[in-house]
Amino acid sequence: MTLLLFSDGGLERCACLLMADALEQHGQRCITAGPPLQGHQPLATPAPQLSIDLEQLAVHPLLDQVSAIGLFLQNPEQVRYFIKRYRGLCSARGLPAATLFSGPLVPLVGDALIRDLSLRLDCDVLLVSGEHQLRQLQSLTFNWPASLAVPTVISTGFWFPQAAPCTPAKQPLLLALIQERIPTHIGARDQLLRVLYNWARQRPNWTVMLQRDHGWSSTALMPSDVPPADNLVEAAPGQLLPLLGSCTACLTVSSPWSLAAMAWGRIPIIVGDYGIHDEQSTTGFFGCGAMHRLRSIPHLDAITELPKVNQAWLNGIGADIADGPERLIEALHAKTRQEER
Repeated sequence: MTLLLFSDGGLERCACLLMADALEQHGQRCITAGPPLQGHQPLATPAPQLSIDLEQLAVHPLLDQVSAIGLFLQNPEQVRYFIKRYRGLCSARGLPAATLFSGPLVPLVGDALIRDLSLRLDCDVLLVSGEHQLRQLQSLTFNWPASLAVPTVISTGFWFPQAAPCTPAKQPLLLALIQERIPTHIGARDQLLRVLYNWARQRPNWTVMLQRDHGWSSTALMPSDVPPADNLVEAAPGQLLPLLGSCTACLTVSSPWSLAAMAWGRIPIIVGDYGIHDEQSTTGFFGCGAMHRLRSIPHLDAITELPKVNQAWLNGIGADIADGPERLIEALHAKTRQEER
Protein backbone atom coordinates (compact mmCIF):
# COMPACT_ATOMS: atom_id res chain seq x y z
CA MET A 1 0.00 0.00 0.00
CA THR A 2 0.90 3.63 -0.46
CA LEU A 3 -0.45 5.89 2.29
CA LEU A 4 -0.58 9.68 2.37
CA LEU A 5 -0.59 11.25 5.85
CA PHE A 6 -1.75 14.88 6.00
CA SER A 7 -1.24 17.06 9.08
CA ASP A 8 -1.59 20.78 9.79
CA GLY A 9 -0.37 21.21 13.40
CA GLY A 10 2.66 20.44 15.53
CA LEU A 11 1.19 17.54 17.49
CA GLU A 12 -0.42 16.18 14.33
CA ARG A 13 2.81 16.42 12.34
CA CYS A 14 4.78 14.64 15.05
CA ALA A 15 2.20 11.85 15.02
CA CYS A 16 2.26 11.53 11.23
CA LEU A 17 6.05 11.37 11.06
CA LEU A 18 6.16 8.65 13.71
CA MET A 19 3.30 6.81 12.02
CA ALA A 20 5.02 7.00 8.64
CA ASP A 21 8.24 5.60 10.09
CA ALA A 22 6.40 2.74 11.81
CA LEU A 23 4.34 1.88 8.73
CA GLU A 24 7.40 1.87 6.48
CA GLN A 25 9.05 -0.59 8.87
CA HIS A 26 6.09 -2.85 8.10
CA GLY A 27 6.59 -2.60 4.35
CA GLN A 28 4.15 0.21 3.54
CA ARG A 29 5.12 3.27 1.52
CA CYS A 30 4.20 6.55 3.23
CA ILE A 31 4.09 10.14 2.00
CA THR A 32 3.75 12.96 4.54
CA ALA A 33 2.01 16.15 3.49
CA GLY A 34 0.80 19.42 4.95
CA PRO A 35 1.33 23.17 5.04
CA PRO A 36 4.35 24.86 6.68
CA LEU A 37 3.84 25.43 10.40
CA GLN A 38 3.76 29.07 11.47
CA GLY A 39 5.67 30.66 14.35
CA HIS A 40 7.89 28.98 16.94
CA GLN A 41 7.04 25.32 17.49
CA PRO A 42 7.51 23.23 20.65
CA LEU A 43 8.57 20.20 18.60
CA ALA A 44 11.57 19.84 16.32
CA THR A 45 9.75 18.29 13.37
CA PRO A 46 11.08 18.24 9.80
CA ALA A 47 8.97 19.54 6.94
CA PRO A 48 6.61 17.06 5.25
CA GLN A 49 7.60 15.52 1.93
CA LEU A 50 4.80 17.39 0.17
CA SER A 51 4.20 21.00 1.22
CA ILE A 52 0.56 21.69 0.40
CA ASP A 53 -2.58 23.23 1.90
CA LEU A 54 -5.67 21.12 2.51
CA GLU A 55 -7.60 23.19 -0.06
CA GLN A 56 -5.18 22.05 -2.78
CA LEU A 57 -4.82 18.44 -1.67
CA ALA A 58 -8.08 17.07 -3.14
CA VAL A 59 -7.04 17.98 -6.71
CA HIS A 60 -3.39 16.97 -6.46
CA PRO A 61 -2.50 14.22 -8.98
CA LEU A 62 -0.56 12.32 -6.31
CA LEU A 63 -3.87 11.20 -4.79
CA ASP A 64 -4.46 8.96 -7.82
CA GLN A 65 -1.48 6.87 -6.70
CA VAL A 66 -2.34 6.33 -3.03
CA SER A 67 -4.29 3.49 -1.43
CA ALA A 68 -5.30 5.37 1.70
CA ILE A 69 -5.32 8.94 3.02
CA GLY A 70 -4.91 9.78 6.71
CA LEU A 71 -6.26 13.16 7.79
CA PHE A 72 -4.94 14.55 11.09
CA LEU A 73 -6.19 18.10 11.39
CA GLN A 74 -6.39 20.59 14.24
CA ASN A 75 -10.01 21.33 13.28
CA PRO A 76 -11.92 18.05 12.74
CA GLU A 77 -14.69 19.93 10.92
CA GLN A 78 -12.32 20.18 7.97
CA VAL A 79 -12.17 16.38 7.72
CA ARG A 80 -15.78 16.18 6.59
CA TYR A 81 -15.31 19.05 4.14
CA PHE A 82 -12.27 17.42 2.52
CA ILE A 83 -13.89 14.00 2.23
CA LYS A 84 -17.01 15.39 0.55
CA ARG A 85 -14.93 17.35 -1.96
CA TYR A 86 -12.46 14.54 -2.64
CA ARG A 87 -15.08 11.85 -3.16
CA GLY A 88 -17.11 14.18 -5.33
CA LEU A 89 -14.10 14.77 -7.60
CA CYS A 90 -13.37 11.02 -7.76
CA SER A 91 -16.98 10.30 -8.73
CA ALA A 92 -16.96 12.97 -11.44
CA ARG A 93 -13.79 11.44 -12.93
CA GLY A 94 -15.09 7.88 -12.67
CA LEU A 95 -12.24 6.85 -10.38
CA PRO A 96 -12.38 4.96 -7.07
CA ALA A 97 -11.62 6.98 -3.95
CA ALA A 98 -8.80 5.96 -1.64
CA THR A 99 -9.67 4.63 1.80
CA LEU A 100 -9.91 7.56 4.23
CA PHE A 101 -8.93 7.35 7.88
CA SER A 102 -8.73 9.88 10.69
CA GLY A 103 -9.17 10.22 14.41
CA PRO A 104 -8.51 12.35 17.48
CA LEU A 105 -4.89 11.93 18.51
CA VAL A 106 -5.70 12.73 22.13
CA PRO A 107 -7.86 10.45 24.32
CA LEU A 108 -11.38 11.87 24.37
CA VAL A 109 -14.26 10.67 26.54
CA GLY A 110 -18.03 11.12 26.79
CA ASP A 111 -19.60 14.06 24.99
CA ALA A 112 -16.26 15.20 23.55
CA LEU A 113 -15.71 11.76 22.00
CA ILE A 114 -19.17 11.72 20.41
CA ARG A 115 -18.82 15.28 19.13
CA ASP A 116 -15.55 14.36 17.50
CA LEU A 117 -17.01 11.19 16.00
CA SER A 118 -19.90 13.14 14.46
CA LEU A 119 -17.38 15.15 12.44
CA ARG A 120 -15.59 12.03 11.17
CA LEU A 121 -18.56 9.79 10.28
CA ASP A 122 -17.65 9.95 6.58
CA CYS A 123 -14.28 8.25 7.21
CA ASP A 124 -13.79 4.60 6.33
CA VAL A 125 -11.62 3.91 9.40
CA LEU A 126 -11.57 5.82 12.67
CA LEU A 127 -8.55 5.72 14.98
CA VAL A 128 -8.92 6.20 18.74
CA SER A 129 -6.18 5.93 21.33
CA GLY A 130 -7.23 3.17 23.72
CA GLU A 131 -9.62 0.35 24.47
CA HIS A 132 -11.50 2.66 26.85
CA GLN A 133 -12.37 4.97 23.94
CA LEU A 134 -13.32 1.98 21.80
CA ARG A 135 -15.70 0.63 24.44
CA GLN A 136 -17.23 4.06 25.01
CA LEU A 137 -17.96 4.50 21.32
CA GLN A 138 -19.51 1.05 21.13
CA SER A 139 -21.75 1.71 24.13
CA LEU A 140 -22.75 5.19 22.98
CA THR A 141 -23.58 4.26 19.38
CA PHE A 142 -25.03 0.73 19.63
CA ASN A 143 -28.61 1.94 19.05
CA TRP A 144 -27.91 4.60 16.43
CA PRO A 145 -30.11 4.43 13.29
CA ALA A 146 -28.62 2.83 10.18
CA SER A 147 -28.38 6.26 8.58
CA LEU A 148 -25.67 7.12 11.11
CA ALA A 149 -23.40 4.19 10.37
CA VAL A 150 -20.16 4.33 12.35
CA PRO A 151 -16.89 3.72 10.46
CA THR A 152 -14.62 0.86 11.39
CA VAL A 153 -13.10 1.87 14.72
CA ILE A 154 -9.70 0.67 15.95
CA SER A 155 -7.54 1.63 18.92
CA THR A 156 -3.93 2.37 17.96
CA GLY A 157 -2.27 3.78 21.09
CA PHE A 158 -0.50 7.07 21.67
CA TRP A 159 0.98 9.44 19.08
CA PHE A 160 4.39 9.94 20.75
CA PRO A 161 7.39 7.57 21.05
CA GLN A 162 6.95 4.70 23.50
CA ALA A 163 10.42 5.26 24.99
CA ALA A 164 11.67 8.56 26.40
CA PRO A 165 14.40 10.25 24.35
CA CYS A 166 16.58 10.72 27.45
CA THR A 167 16.81 9.99 31.16
CA PRO A 168 15.80 12.46 33.91
CA ALA A 169 18.28 15.25 34.61
CA LYS A 170 20.36 15.06 37.80
CA GLN A 171 19.15 18.48 38.96
CA PRO A 172 15.43 18.40 39.75
CA LEU A 173 13.38 19.90 36.94
CA LEU A 174 9.70 20.85 36.91
CA LEU A 175 8.37 21.15 33.37
CA ALA A 176 5.25 23.32 33.24
CA LEU A 177 3.25 22.84 30.04
CA ILE A 178 1.54 26.16 29.37
CA GLN A 179 -1.53 26.03 27.14
CA GLU A 180 -2.69 28.76 24.80
CA ARG A 181 -6.34 29.07 25.90
CA ILE A 182 -6.50 27.03 29.12
CA PRO A 183 -7.24 27.79 31.91
CA THR A 184 -10.14 29.78 30.50
CA HIS A 185 -10.86 31.94 33.55
CA ILE A 186 -9.75 35.57 33.24
CA GLY A 187 -6.34 36.04 34.87
CA ALA A 188 -5.99 32.34 35.73
CA ARG A 189 -2.93 31.72 33.58
CA ASP A 190 -1.07 34.67 35.09
CA GLN A 191 -2.02 33.40 38.54
CA LEU A 192 -0.62 29.96 37.68
CA LEU A 193 2.61 31.51 36.41
CA ARG A 194 2.98 33.51 39.64
CA VAL A 195 2.68 30.31 41.67
CA LEU A 196 5.42 28.74 39.56
CA TYR A 197 7.59 31.82 40.10
CA ASN A 198 7.12 31.63 43.89
CA TRP A 199 7.96 27.93 43.87
CA ALA A 200 11.14 28.59 41.87
CA ARG A 201 12.22 31.45 44.16
CA GLN A 202 11.73 29.31 47.28
CA ARG A 203 13.75 26.35 45.96
CA PRO A 204 16.76 27.54 43.92
CA ASN A 205 18.04 23.95 43.66
CA TRP A 206 15.15 23.24 41.26
CA THR A 207 14.74 24.47 37.70
CA VAL A 208 11.24 25.44 36.61
CA MET A 209 10.93 25.30 32.82
CA LEU A 210 7.98 26.97 31.12
CA GLN A 211 7.15 25.14 27.90
CA ARG A 212 4.32 26.14 25.58
CA ASP A 213 2.50 23.13 24.16
CA HIS A 214 1.51 25.06 21.00
CA GLY A 215 3.03 27.28 18.34
CA TRP A 216 3.76 30.84 19.47
CA SER A 217 5.16 34.23 18.51
CA SER A 218 8.04 35.94 20.31
CA THR A 219 5.90 37.26 23.20
CA ALA A 220 7.04 36.42 26.74
CA LEU A 221 4.98 34.21 29.03
CA MET A 222 5.59 35.73 32.46
CA PRO A 223 3.59 38.82 33.48
CA SER A 224 5.68 41.99 33.05
CA ASP A 225 5.58 42.85 36.77
CA VAL A 226 7.17 39.54 37.84
CA PRO A 227 10.92 39.97 38.53
CA PRO A 228 13.32 37.52 36.87
CA ALA A 229 14.49 34.36 38.63
CA ASP A 230 17.63 32.50 37.56
CA ASN A 231 15.95 29.10 37.89
CA LEU A 232 12.72 30.03 36.07
CA VAL A 233 13.30 29.62 32.35
CA GLU A 234 11.20 29.73 29.19
CA ALA A 235 11.93 26.84 26.85
CA ALA A 236 13.39 27.44 23.40
CA PRO A 237 11.59 26.13 20.29
CA GLY A 238 11.93 22.46 19.47
CA GLN A 239 12.69 21.27 23.01
CA LEU A 240 9.41 19.69 24.10
CA LEU A 241 10.27 15.99 23.75
CA PRO A 242 13.76 16.26 25.33
CA LEU A 243 12.30 18.25 28.22
CA LEU A 244 9.52 15.72 28.76
CA GLY A 245 12.19 13.04 28.93
CA SER A 246 14.56 14.91 31.24
CA CYS A 247 12.05 16.39 33.69
CA THR A 248 11.50 15.18 37.23
CA ALA A 249 7.85 16.20 37.15
CA CYS A 250 5.44 17.63 34.59
CA LEU A 251 2.70 20.11 35.51
CA THR A 252 -0.23 21.25 33.37
CA VAL A 253 -3.95 21.94 33.47
CA SER A 254 -4.78 19.57 30.61
CA SER A 255 -2.07 19.50 27.95
CA PRO A 256 -2.16 16.12 26.16
CA TRP A 257 1.65 16.09 26.15
CA SER A 258 1.51 15.38 29.89
CA LEU A 259 0.57 11.83 28.85
CA ALA A 260 4.08 11.38 27.46
CA ALA A 261 5.56 12.34 30.82
CA MET A 262 3.21 9.87 32.51
CA ALA A 263 4.06 7.06 30.09
CA TRP A 264 7.79 7.73 30.58
CA GLY A 265 7.53 7.45 34.36
CA ARG A 266 7.78 11.10 35.35
CA ILE A 267 5.75 12.58 38.22
CA PRO A 268 2.55 14.11 36.79
CA ILE A 269 0.69 17.10 38.20
CA ILE A 270 -2.68 17.83 36.62
CA VAL A 271 -3.78 21.15 38.14
CA GLY A 272 -7.22 20.54 39.62
CA ASP A 273 -7.97 24.11 40.67
CA TYR A 274 -10.25 24.69 37.68
CA GLY A 275 -12.35 21.56 38.06
CA ILE A 276 -13.19 18.70 35.72
CA HIS A 277 -14.94 20.42 32.83
CA ASP A 278 -15.11 20.21 29.05
CA GLU A 279 -14.04 23.84 28.73
CA GLN A 280 -10.80 23.06 30.57
CA SER A 281 -10.30 19.77 28.66
CA THR A 282 -9.87 18.02 32.01
CA THR A 283 -12.69 15.45 31.74
CA GLY A 284 -10.37 12.97 30.06
CA PHE A 285 -8.04 13.00 33.09
CA PHE A 286 -10.71 11.71 35.48
CA GLY A 287 -9.22 8.64 37.18
CA CYS A 288 -5.58 9.45 36.40
CA GLY A 289 -4.68 9.74 40.09
CA ALA A 290 -2.51 12.78 39.39
CA MET A 291 -4.89 15.71 39.84
CA HIS A 292 -3.83 18.10 42.61
CA ARG A 293 -4.76 21.56 43.82
CA LEU A 294 -1.89 24.02 43.82
CA ARG A 295 -2.36 24.86 47.49
CA SER A 296 -1.78 21.21 48.39
CA ILE A 297 1.82 21.54 47.13
CA PRO A 298 3.63 23.88 49.57
CA HIS A 299 6.96 23.86 47.71
CA LEU A 300 8.81 22.07 44.94
CA ASP A 301 10.46 19.47 47.19
CA ALA A 302 6.97 18.20 48.07
CA ILE A 303 6.50 17.15 44.45
CA THR A 304 8.84 14.20 44.91
CA GLU A 305 6.33 12.71 47.38
CA LEU A 306 3.48 12.78 44.87
CA PRO A 307 2.32 9.49 43.31
CA LYS A 308 2.92 8.40 39.73
CA VAL A 309 0.00 8.00 37.37
CA ASN A 310 -2.70 5.35 37.83
CA GLN A 311 -1.21 2.80 35.42
CA ALA A 312 -4.50 0.97 34.86
CA TRP A 313 -6.10 4.25 33.72
CA LEU A 314 -3.13 5.04 31.47
CA ASN A 315 -3.18 1.59 29.90
CA GLY A 316 -6.91 1.89 29.28
CA ILE A 317 -6.47 5.02 27.16
CA GLY A 318 -3.69 3.58 25.01
CA ALA A 319 -0.39 3.19 26.86
CA ASP A 320 -0.39 -0.61 26.61
CA ILE A 321 -0.94 -0.72 22.84
CA ALA A 322 2.33 -1.45 21.05
CA ASP A 323 0.99 -2.75 17.72
CA GLY A 324 -0.95 0.29 16.50
CA PRO A 325 0.65 0.30 13.01
CA GLU A 326 -0.20 -3.38 12.50
CA ARG A 327 -3.80 -2.74 13.56
CA LEU A 328 -4.09 0.11 11.07
CA ILE A 329 -2.60 -1.92 8.22
CA GLU A 330 -4.99 -4.80 8.91
CA ALA A 331 -8.00 -2.47 9.08
CA LEU A 332 -7.07 -0.88 5.74
CA HIS A 333 -6.56 -4.28 4.11
CA ALA A 334 -9.91 -5.46 5.50
CA LYS A 335 -11.62 -2.40 4.06
CA THR A 336 -10.08 -3.09 0.64
CA ARG A 337 -11.23 -6.73 0.74
CA GLN A 338 -14.72 -5.62 1.73
CA GLU A 339 -14.93 -3.21 -1.23
CA GLU A 340 -13.73 -5.87 -3.69
CA ARG A 341 -16.60 -8.23 -2.86
